[in-house]
Amino acid sequence: LAMALVLQLCHSMALVLIGDARFRTARNIWMLEEMGVEFEHVNAMPRSPEALSCNPTGKVPSLKHGDFVMYESAAINTYLGDAFRGKGAALELVPASGTHARGRYEQVISFLCCEIDSQCLWVARKHKDLGHIYGACPDAVAAAQKYYFRCLNAFLTEFRSLGSEYLVGDNFSAADILFCHCISWANAIEWLTEAVETDGTVTVPGIEPQNLHFLHAYWEKCKQRPAFQAMERRKKEAVAAASK
Repeated sequence: LAMALVLQLCHSMALVLIGDARFRTARNIWMLEEMGVEFEHVNAMPRSPEALSCNPTGKVPSLKHGDFVMYESAAINTYLGDAFRGKGAALELVPASGTHARGRYEQVISFLCCEIDSQCLWVARKHKDLGHIYGACPDAVAAAQKYYFRCLNAFLTEFRSLGSEYLVGDNFSAADILFCHCISWANAIEWLTEAVETDGTVTVPGIEPQNLHFLHAYWEKCKQRPAFQAMERRKKEAVAAASK
């Protein structure tokens, strides 16, 4: 039934997002909810027929916009921001091409994808949670966590120095969606909950106290957004469906 829905919708200009909401698909759900754009969500697992119909590796998420198909969560959000710029009431979440803000946006997206996601969080998932597939390697996970703290601390120091409310100026953007998803992922694997209290100050090893305080305030602010909460509801539905 889900596969038939995908095939039916791809012949229109409808947006179809394919992928289980518990994974990186959540980034795109949040983006679409922020934009107020109508879309169909096919809650498909990796390597399912629905996933393989869009991505030759079978990974999720993928997006179908009419006959156009693409994958990679960060690229999808950038495409959505550009494709719906100035259309209707869609919130602008990606800076215009050729601007300084767009340069900053692209820098942040590349850093988060290449360093925080792939070199840290994904290494932990591959060699711990998915060790039965990729090989368990506690040393690799420990090294990834150490590198994560180093990267995150440097990233937060720069963010604080900008004096802006969000990552790309004072307006919430798709860069914040990506960063918040990475924060949520780190919380889920308890990398940001290994707190140590020293002289009344709660810290996470490797993160400067002022950066940790800044991060918590930023995270709490972003979680209050209605679109984030809508995404979380979809994630809970996916968890419930998977447990049946």
